[in-house]
Amino acid sequence: MPQYTQEYRQKIYEGFETTRLLSAVDHVDQLRQLLGDDEDFRPPQIRQDLLRLHQLAMEFVNNGAMSKGPELFDLAFDLDDQIFTIREALDEVEKTIQTLTDLAPDPDEDYENGED
Repeated sequence: MPQYTQEYRQKIYEGFETTRLLSAVDHVDQLRQLLGDDEDFRPPQIRQDLLRLHQLAMEFVNNGAMSKGPELFDLAFDLDDQIFTIREALDEVEKTIQTLTDLAPDPDEDYENGED
């Protein structure tokens, strides 16, 4: 296990803003709103919406119910927006963690015993 020096700690200090982790928590909370179970442990709304989209697609595509077209595509666009939001939130969380892991020491390098 590497021993960390004050110089290495300074590298981390200059290369990573710890408040970004709090921002990552905010992004996870955003995901929880979209993907978390509702009250009484009901599945998230996005799941219900995907099932409804499937039903509409079956009626429109397979059964020729042309009147379902507007609802089908409105819901598809709404879900696309939600998925975009989910992707953005996950990308931000990943960027935050990647910034920190990029600063991790090489486990094969020797570090001098530093002060705590």
